[in-house]
Amino acid sequence: MPSVSAPALPVAYDARARHVTFFSPALGLSRSFYIYIPPDVTDNHRAPALYLLRGHEREWVNPFEDQSRGGRNVIDVYEDQRAAGNIGPLVLVFPGTSSDDNGIPGMLVNMRAPHLAHGALGIGSGRFADYFFDDLIPYVERHFPVIADGRARGIAGFSLGGAMALSAAARRPDLFACAGAYDGTFLYACDRGRRVRKRDRVVTNAMFDAAYGVPRDLTFVARHNAANLILRGKWEELARVTWVVAYGPESQEPWQSNYYRGEHLLACLRARGLTNALETPALPDGDHSWRTADRFMAQTLPLYDRALRQESSRAPDHVRHPR
Repeated sequence: MPSVSAPALPVAYDARARHVTFFSPALGLSRSFYIYIPPDVTDNHRAPALYLLRGHEREWVNPFEDQSRGGRNVIDVYEDQRAAGNIGPLVLVFPGTSSDDNGIPGMLVNMRAPHLAHGALGIGSGRFADYFFDDLIPYVERHFPVIADGRARGIAGFSLGGAMALSAAARRPDLFACAGAYDGTFLYACDRGRRVRKRDRVVTNAMFDAAYGVPRDLTFVARHNAANLILRGKWEELARVTWVVAYGPESQEPWQSNYYRGEHLLACLRARGLTNALETPALPDGDHSWRTADRFMAQTLPLYDRALRQESSRAPDHVRHPR
């Protein structure tokens, strides 16, 4: 008889992070994520959740995602900050927001043209917004010891993950107490937030064909871009979010920094009377690497922690400490 190959096991990028696969009704297929739960977080002592985005679910937990990282990852950053007494317990969730091969970004939108993914694994229906908001967050809150009431959630990301993180928080400020981005690939908002710059090299990049359609549905793109959402959203809702934005220096443009895109995003925040929690957003010796993304997290974890503690303290006792 021919031998039958066993299904491939997930790579153990970090034994401290659990690899979880569940069925997403929105996508019509199974998707995976990683989750890190500190040892002192239990069903009786739940913690806020911080969702960290990039593209593939492995990226934040893979200590060798690029050569700059030196064998460390964001869990090491978290544990260093915790040992120093700078933060309390947080559950870290690492969702996948792309095709399984990381070639086609989902952008946390319900894709305009999922057929243009040409059958790439992990795309399914292409409804990544519904997957994230309606499937993933409820699944995490049903199955893991996180505080599931109020806005005891934060979201942050690097590069496209930063663009997605701020877009998610601006679309649903009721769900997040804080939102952070390092070197986010933000699009430029035009016409007081009604449009995006159509000749932007990011907008025209073919890897976004499935997400944004061909020809580009620029109205749809603007409706999901963080800068546009900030310019046109309800101020009283956006003002409840702690916004945390940083980027590489101007000297590293265009390939190792999204300095101008970050400056544009901050200009949109200022136009609405909203503030950035970081006084110096351009990191002088930063670049578009995981080394700097991890350093951004070391700098900003206390800011997320503070915002999340304020929100979690408002949760009912039976939610914070279930019996």
